[in-house]
Amino acid sequence: MSIIAVGSAKASPGATTLSVGLGLSWEATTGRRAVLIEADGDGGVLAARFGLASTPSLVELSATARHELTIDRLQSSCQLLADQLPTLVAPGCGDTTSLVLAPLAKRLATGLGQLDDIDAVVDVGRVRQHSPAVEFVQHCDLLVLVARPQFDQLVPLVHQARRVISHDIPTSLVCVGDRPYPPTEMAKASQLNLLGVMSHEPRVAQALEHGLPANQRHRRLLLWRTLAELVHRIHFRLLAGADGQEAA
Repeated sequence: MSIIAVGSAKASPGATTLSVGLGLSWEATTGRRAVLIEADGDGGVLAARFGLASTPSLVELSATARHELTIDRLQSSCQLLADQLPTLVAPGCGDTTSLVLAPLAKRLATGLGQLDDIDAVVDVGRVRQHSPAVEFVQHCDLLVLVARPQFDQLVPLVHQARRVISHDIPTSLVCVGDRPYPPTEMAKASQLNLLGVMSHEPRVAQALEHGLPANQRHRRLLLWRTLAELVHRIHFRLLAGADGQEAA
């Protein structure tokens, strides 16, 4: 299994939307199953945003955390987002989520790494040193930092990029929108590889509510082509990293 952590250096740049889009596009692009895990220490929004139930959630999975993590145990705590993507939602209350993640995150991150036939996209929210989701960042195969190309996003992005790079965490950048600063300048300033650019229009989130279109013609719309290309680039990077480890 590969763990792709998606987060930000500042609140609300679109990390959750990107996490959902990557999860919905993952299997169609890579041929591998995916699970979406909401591990934002500020509390979950997926259940409310996509009309899911409050349970099962991270809370139910935590009850079996003392046991070995299996796909059956993981899936029994998941719900289907847009009737397509197995999703492990977090409680809406940040305090509750933090209390659950504190003892669970390391076991879950380690357990996910031992599952072979499914990949995990983990929405970690703001990437902070003392975040309850920090274990997912430390154990991930790739951290995708999400930022809008604005000055108030650039400064914390640069500081966060320096920190994760210093800890040898493989990290790339996705920009949400392309103004007022060119995304290439954001990448250059943060010294991160730019994976791509996502639209920040409200219609993106609305489109994701209906899931990946079954019609191949609809999948050629810009949103889904962009997500497929991002998934392709992430998957290529993961494969290249695995090949490098084998060669070493």
